[in-house]
Amino acid sequence: MGRGWVVELSERLIGVCGLYCGWCPYYIAGTKEFKCGGCWSREGCEIRNCAASKGVEICTFCPEFPCQKLYNMYGKMADFLNQIKKDFVGGVRKGQG
Repeated sequence: MGRGWVVELSERLIGVCGLYCGWCPYYIAGTKEFKCGGCWSREGCEIRNCAASKGVEICTFCPEFPCQKLYNMYGKMADFLNQIKKDFVGGVRKGQG
């Protein structure tokens, strides 16, 4: 197998929420309270549906990022969301305009 396969597999583990699925405790544990088969699974996902309804591929492109849905999902990982907002929204999004 070529290296491209590894890159493709890794990209499929980047969640709409902005988190790498390989680090996500919900994805890893597959808890009953919050089942996550990843954004590319056939399971319904409130976060993915929300992003689609707003016309964005990932939450970081949404003007409401980070929203209460993400804070509710991440709980104590709110600092992670704030850092993404600072790094991504403060840098990349400004560079798009």
